[in-house]
Formats: sequence, C-alpha cells, structure tokens
Amino acid sequence: MAKSSEEKLAEKITDELSNHYFNVSVLANVLTTYYPIYTQDRLMELVKYIIKYNSIRMKSEWEANEVTSDGLLLADALNDLIETLRPEPTLVINQRNRDPKYLMDLDSF
Repeated sequence: MAKSSEEKLAEKITDELSNHYFNVSVLANVLTTYYPIYTQDRLMELVKYIIKYNSIRMKSEWEANEVTSDGLLLADALNDLIETLRPEPTLVINQRNRDPKYLMDLDSF
C-alpha cells in the first residue's frame, strides 16, 4: 500500500528527531526566517493539531494507565488555552418566524 505524502513527511520528521545531533531550534529558526507567511500559517495549523491530538492522547493515557509525560501535560494546557482564545466556530441557524401563507405544503410536491 502506497503511503501518503503526509505519512512520508511524518516518517522523515521522526527519523530526524531521533538523531541526537538534530537541533530543533535551528529548524524552527530556518522555517520562520526563510519561508513565506502562507508557510507560517500552515506550520501554525500543524502545531495546533499536534497540540490538540496530544491533549487527547494525554487524557486517554491518564484514564487508562494514570501515566503521562511533561510534553503531554504541556499539550493539554496549551490546548485549553487555544480553545479559550480561539474557540471552534459553531454553526448557528437563525430561524425567523415566517408568515404561514409563504410556507410550502409538503403534500403539494
């Protein structure tokens, strides 16, 4: 089965992060200095989803084993902060009272 580009990128990132000499701060500096705003927005979207899914993982790990890590606890706290500052948009259907003479009768179809 062919891997998606997202899976291939995730493997490359995890391989590099496993390297002892890989410097995360240098990567962050390069990405934020030399790439356009659109790329920055996509990176922040990626970071937001990583935080969200790690928060979910922290809660499930805690419920199952009562074991977690500092990184997962940080992700949970950051996720709470993100949800407070930028809540997910909700669809609000504004229903007005309509004059019954303009409502169609379903039996007329």
